[in-house]
Amino acid sequence: MPYKGLRDFLDRVEREGELTRVQSEVDLDYELGAVCSRAYDLGGVDNSKVLIFERPRGYGTPVGVNVLGTRKRYSMAIDTTPDKFNQQWVTRTQNPVKPVVVDYGPCKENIHTGEDVDLRELPVPIWNEKDGGPYITLGHYISKDPETGQRNVAIYRTQYHDRRTVGIMATMRTHINMQWRKAHARGESFPVAIAIGVDPTITLAAHAPFPYGVDELAMAGGLRGGPVEMVRCETVPLEAPATAEWVLEGEVRPNVLRKEGPFGEACGYYGDGGDFEFVEIKAITHRNNPVHQAAYIRKPPSEVLTVKRCWEAEVVRQCPLPGLVKLSLPEGGCSGAVAIASIKKTFDGQGKMMGMGILGTQAGRCAKIVIVVDEDIDPFNLTDVLWAMSTRFQPERDVEVIKDVAGWGLDPSIPKRDQELGTNLVSKMIIDATRPVKEPFPEVIAPKKDVMERVKREWQKYGIT
Repeated sequence: MPYKGLRDFLDRVEREGELTRVQSEVDLDYELGAVCSRAYDLGGVDNSKVLIFERPRGYGTPVGVNVLGTRKRYSMAIDTTPDKFNQQWVTRTQNPVKPVVVDYGPCKENIHTGEDVDLRELPVPIWNEKDGGPYITLGHYISKDPETGQRNVAIYRTQYHDRRTVGIMATMRTHINMQWRKAHARGESFPVAIAIGVDPTITLAAHAPFPYGVDELAMAGGLRGGPVEMVRCETVPLEAPATAEWVLEGEVRPNVLRKEGPFGEACGYYGDGGDFEFVEIKAITHRNNPVHQAAYIRKPPSEVLTVKRCWEAEVVRQCPLPGLVKLSLPEGGCSGAVAIASIKKTFDGQGKMMGMGILGTQAGRCAKIVIVVDEDIDPFNLTDVLWAMSTRFQPERDVEVIKDVAGWGLDPSIPKRDQELGTNLVSKMIIDATRPVKEPFPEVIAPKKDVMERVKREWQKYGIT
């Protein structure tokens, strides 16, 4: 049964002991971010909790952070388990469900237009020491291609400028930038709706590397097993999720820029500021007693990297080659820069072919290092992976380096000139840590099979917990 919205999901994670309510008053400037960072340090990748800051200083509106910050909660978003997530993702995204427009939704409980528009109503933190200002970190930008009408939903960093404007940093390759350039070329303003606090399947779909023209809301419908309900916006020709906590409606005007940044990015380093487009807010609608859902961003682990788990599933879905068993985009690799794939190897050379197949997918485009291992190696277990690299891999034979390939724009190791030109060229490496097929290779140590199975069946008798 799909969640009606963010609140349904928060109710479930709280019932399962995955949520902590912070009752102490917390300052939005730097303190809230520091608490989040400390919580990540203590909880790690698998045990960090959802944090609901009930009393941000100066506000009666709570801030919710780390909602999808673990594999468990990420999988709960589509009501499955981590081990089945990729399979469920592939199956469900093959059957998208178009959103439906309804006459009314809770996001319309409060409507502010004209002089009543004031973004100061929304509690927006300054997260890290050198951020250029307060940032909305989970704003779901809803837009449409001005020529085709095709919808797009994606998440971009959003700097609070003043009571009626927010900055957006969306590079040339992003879908929203491709859309607004079409409108601006005709001298037209570009309408957007920014939804905050939504059904978690919308967040997953918004982060996914779907090709241009795919409606992320239809994919969210497939993931949730039912259509996303939408309501018409008040001031722009768009629709927004009916159960969103907040909806900001606005326009991006042509040929007008404003200073934005710097900002602490998902790579764990500050991204430079610059002159970028911004959104003039024309209306704000929100639920009664709304929650501001946000994500704290820092070096791994962080929620914004966990939310990219859908990239693993998309590589599996998009990879054209047979034999891929499992794929991991580990947190330490910024959930995309490093890919580890286990394969069912049937011929020599297959490891490097799989590496090239992964790099050739839309979802694998950010990978800089691809490690390929045999199916007996768990790509989610780094000890297993390092063992395979230590014992099945020779650098002079099993490494391929590909030069001058488009990479991840947030990679701080890209030469400054390439960053300034926007080419973002990198080199990529494939490491084949698989055993040969035709040549003899030692067997892996293992207990006697029938005895091992009996020990598993009778494990409780040994009294080992």
